Amino acid sequence: MAFIEDAAVRPAQLPEYVRGLKSIMKPLGLEASYYGHAASGLLHVRPVLDLHSEADLKKFRQVADQTSALVRQFKGSLSAEHGVGIARTEYMREQLGDKLLGVMREIKRMFDPKNIFNPAKIFADGRHNIDNHLRENFTRPLELPFQPKLAFVFKDRSFIGNLEQCNGCGGCLKQTGIMCPTFMATHDEVMSTRGRANIIRAAIELRVNGHDPLKSDELDAAVSNCLSCKGCTPECPSNVNLALLKAEMLYARWRRDGLPLRERIFSNVDLLGKIGCAMPRLANPLLDSEPVRAVMEKTMGISARRSLPHYARERFDKWFARHAVAGGGDPGFPRMSVTRTAAGVTDPGYRRGRVILWDDTFTRYHEPHIGTAAVKVLEALGFEVALVKNRRCCGRPAFSQGNLDTATKLAKHNIHQLSTMNHQPSTAPILFLEPSCWSMFVEDYRELNIDGAEKIAARSFLFEKFVDDLLAQEPDALQFGHSEASVAIHPHCHAKSILNPGFMKRLVERLPGRKATVLDTACCGMAGAFGALAEKFDLSIQVAQRLLDNIDDQPAGTEIIASGTSCRHQITDLTSARPRHMAELIAEALPVAAAVSAANT
Repeated sequence: MAFIEDAAVRPAQLPEYVRGLKSIMKPLGLEASYYGHAASGLLHVRPVLDLHSEADLKKFRQVADQTSALVRQFKGSLSAEHGVGIARTEYMREQLGDKLLGVMREIKRMFDPKNIFNPAKIFADGRHNIDNHLRENFTRPLELPFQPKLAFVFKDRSFIGNLEQCNGCGGCLKQTGIMCPTFMATHDEVMSTRGRANIIRAAIELRVNGHDPLKSDELDAAVSNCLSCKGCTPECPSNVNLALLKAEMLYARWRRDGLPLRERIFSNVDLLGKIGCAMPRLANPLLDSEPVRAVMEKTMGISARRSLPHYARERFDKWFARHAVAGGGDPGFPRMSVTRTAAGVTDPGYRRGRVILWDDTFTRYHEPHIGTAAVKVLEALGFEVALVKNRRCCGRPAFSQGNLDTATKLAKHNIHQLSTMNHQPSTAPILFLEPSCWSMFVEDYRELNIDGAEKIAARSFLFEKFVDDLLAQEPDALQFGHSEASVAIHPHCHAKSILNPGFMKRLVERLPGRKATVLDTACCGMAGAFGALAEKFDLSIQVAQRLLDNIDDQPAGTEIIASGTSCRHQITDLTSARPRHMAELIAEALPVAAAVSAANT
């Protein structure tokens, strides 16, 4: 619980102050986290308490009272950073004394004679104590109108627990970082992580719009505009995971009312890819046809202003099968004849072992050139490359639509395929070109309670991170051609929610002559199907503005790297830049001899 948030003492007294805090916690059997600004003598201390428990409510009061006395003993400040607020109002008289408090009251009267601003929240009048006016869900447990499906495995193992982690501090109300992109674009509270959490809580407490906890205008505004970017998971001080809360709320609604046609279609983009690639010469002109697009907008709500990705004439998996046969392998489980070039010497038959390349929906059906580039890089490194036979969509589109039953079926199938490739247990690394697919495997399969997901997650790597880690250990594993170039990198939100994107700059600058910048951007605003919807198109453009400004600020000729397919789509639609995947940049930098030997078809 966040209530010893602001106390500060002289820095030299900090060790003694911490010992004092621990002496308060220990007799009560409490643990607490300690973090903050040690050099300033200020710590945010959060005891672990369950305010649904009467016993813990008493401990809450004891800790608050004793901490106030402890701070006064050190002649410190109980409200040194965030301010007073309800949590500290009742302690201000003993902390400041009547004389200083009187001066502050006089200032308050001069600037706020009608007592409009924060009445009774700084100068106590008996209304606000630390343990009254608690949220209703602390005085009676929230009762969900549905059975949660997700595990909330990374923090609370509870829908309610994750929801209640939002303490209202407002860390999501900012203009930097990756949380919360819709708030940064609109400055509207309902678009923030805090606003969404409050509205979900209000809906569950049956306070809005006819008392239907799954349907209200407020809930729709909160949930439908969440981009599921996962920016809140690393940046919210309490790690509230709004993407999971959103998926659960949508799933509860669809389970009760039925999954709408549009959400059903968006859940099956892999099937659309199979159909489109079967007849690309027919499908692609239809996607560009104004009458067809007008009908799609009217019937399905897909904006006619948004371009739609074209289907490839040759699917990536079909190309790979030909490539495998040419390399002497079995197209179902190919074994490449590999060469590498190191210091100008070709070493036939070099082996590093096998890696599995996950050919995601967009690599397979829309952007096969990204897959071929990745294969070139991996083979030049000396790896056998395999694809997963009979793989299905990772489930990210279904998950983002709240279609958790379909996501679960896909997850179970893929985990089984990866666990027993070629009918044998496999331990080969699994590499992902699309960050949202990677996060599905390393995080969301576990949220879906899929057996074997932990083991597969441990084998799953983002393509560029895998390559950078290998080159960090063996800098000469690849030789690159020199080329003077500026490269600007827009990292995918899901990658940034799990990894520090600084490695992307290091990887680019391993290529001689390249100078890299990691752009200070949040979500691109496309977010899968979100930016394609007519009712969301304008908001998608608003969210993208920060990214567009960053791209506009780059010197002429700068290469734009974006490893997310949605990010590339948005950048291509809204700028003159032609963004590429990191795999393409690396493959292009390989010497001609190495590239030719790797792509000997």
